[in-house]
Amino acid sequence: MVQEYTRPSSIEEALAARAANPASRFLAGGTFLLAGDRREKPQAVIDIGKLVPSAIERRGEVLAIGAGATFQDLADSDIVPPVLRKAALTMVNRNVRNRATAGGNLAAGKSCATLAPLALAFEARILFSELLNGAPRPGSMAAAEWMASPRGLLTAIEFPLGTKEHPARAAYGRYARTSCDLSVLTVAVLMAGGTGPLSGLRIAMGGLGPRARRFPELEELFEGKPLPQKSDIEALARPLFSPRADWRGSAGYKALRAASLLADSLHDAEETR
Repeated sequence: MVQEYTRPSSIEEALAARAANPASRFLAGGTFLLAGDRREKPQAVIDIGKLVPSAIERRGEVLAIGAGATFQDLADSDIVPPVLRKAALTMVNRNVRNRATAGGNLAAGKSCATLAPLALAFEARILFSELLNGAPRPGSMAAAEWMASPRGLLTAIEFPLGTKEHPARAAYGRYARTSCDLSVLTVAVLMAGGTGPLSGLRIAMGGLGPRARRFPELEELFEGKPLPQKSDIEALARPLFSPRADWRGSAGYKALRAASLLADSLHDAEETR
C-alpha cells in the first residue's frame, strides 16, 4: 500500500527523490503499478505524469515517442506505423489505453509488455535522464540493453523506421485468454521489403521467460530462405521454446501457442512486402 506520495516540479526533483529513496517507484498512468491484487504495491511513489514528454514525432527516419504518450495517443496518431497502432489497440479497454503510457509499459519490466518485442525487433533506443554529480544528464541506450538493466528515468523511445525506399516490414501478434485479459504471449517480426527469400529478419517474443528477448535461433532458421508454410514454421519453432508453467498455462501449451503465434506473424509480415 502506498504510504508516501511525492509530486516533484521537475525531472531533477524527481531523480533526487528517487535517489533519496531507492525503494520508491516512478508513477505515470498507474495501470500496472497500482492495479491488480497479485503483486505487492510500492510504499512510496513519485508522480512524473506531468514531467515526462508525451509528444509523438517523426524525425527523419525515426519515430520518437515520448514516455508520457498514452496507448490511445499511439492508436490515434496518423504518423505511427500500423504495426504500432495495432499493438496499442490490443489493449482493448479504452479506459486503460487512456492512462497506460509507453514509458511505463517498458519500465514495468513485464515479460509480455506490449511494446517490449517491438522495441527489440526495431532495435529501438531508450532515452533517459539520470543524476550525475547531482545534476540531471541525458542518456541513450539500445532498448535491449536498457530493458535488461534499467537506469534513470525513461523519457522517450526512438524507433528506426527505415527509408521510403527500404521501409521496415513488421507484424505484431498477441495471445491472451480473453480480449481484455493481460497478454500471455507476444511477438514482433520485422523483415526487409522486396520479394524473394526472407532477409533482415528480426524476431522478438515475450511471455516465454523472465523478460521479452530477441530469438536469433529463430532468425537463423528462416533467414535467406523462402517463407515456409505455417505448419512447418510451428514444427521448427516449437522445440526452441522453454516457457515456464504458471496459472495462465502449462509449459507445453505456451510452447504450442507461441509457435502458432510466430507462424501467423511471419505470414502477416510477408503479406506486407
